[in-house]
Amino acid sequence: MQQAQLLNNRLVATSGDDVLVDHIVPGAPLVIAFGFVSWTTRPAFDFFGRLKKLEQASGQHLNKILVRDSANAWYHRRIAGLGSHVDETAQALRELVRRIAPGNVTTIGQSMGAYAAVMYGLLLEVQQIVAFGPLSFLDVEQARLYHELRWLPVMESLAQDPPLSGYYDLAALCRARATQRTHTHLVFGTRPDAARPDVARPDVARPDAAGAGESVNLDAMHAQRLAAFGRCTLHPYPHSGHAVVQHLIDTQRINGLLAQCILGLTLAPEAMPEIGAAWKDWVAENLRLGCASEQLVAVLQQHGFSHASSMAAVAAASAIPKAT
Repeated sequence: MQQAQLLNNRLVATSGDDVLVDHIVPGAPLVIAFGFVSWTTRPAFDFFGRLKKLEQASGQHLNKILVRDSANAWYHRRIAGLGSHVDETAQALRELVRRIAPGNVTTIGQSMGAYAAVMYGLLLEVQQIVAFGPLSFLDVEQARLYHELRWLPVMESLAQDPPLSGYYDLAALCRARATQRTHTHLVFGTRPDAARPDVARPDVARPDAAGAGESVNLDAMHAQRLAAFGRCTLHPYPHSGHAVVQHLIDTQRINGLLAQCILGLTLAPEAMPEIGAAWKDWVAENLRLGCASEQLVAVLQQHGFSHASSMAAVAAASAIPKAT
């Protein structure tokens, strides 16, 4: 297989490739970012803009390798420009890392990309893994045992036509490969993704969840399975569901977390977001429908607004005379 080549610190690649490399500064940290699934369009490269913001905030250049899985196969099948299965792709990434010669390496991703961040992070023996809401297995029997049915068709497809190499239980891979040399950060929400029937609220898009309605958040279970091995830090967020990256963006905490995990830096806290007109209209409508004020305050806080601003928005809407 012809693989993407580095030339003059840039990646020479075709439009069909699933890998891109940003401008290279030897010795600077390297981040390998894996994209999440897209069922309707070709998956996008993820975290590039977010990493550029981290560069601006920290004054530190970051080398970047961006990878996507156009087959939506949790990075187990062909990744154009890298390899036809996991071990081949890992070897191609290992060669890119060798040629970039970074100071240290971090793998990062959310959901499907989080699975890849853990899997390739362990195979490449990187210094940091940052995984937002990863599955811990792609095994059909375990999925049915845990009632983990969100991506069962993907697991069944892999089982029916196994690639040449496959790592279907990340806990087993952690047991075999995790060391104190690699620091794994598992970031996940603990709030169930089930919609609340008594509150008509706008839904936040989740990167690749195939369904909702569970009474528990299975991401917490997956994180606990992975946390038992090597050097691991859990980052639970009780006000977030599966889309924990979006939750951290909404609550102005994503930059600080990435700086902490990737660079070991502490950034000054960012201001909480203001409650805009759309949310104020939503509060007024739910009050009109009879929702309790404390419920609305709780939902606003789940979306990153401060307690004080949430209380103020509900109080202001409550003071508006109801139409007769």
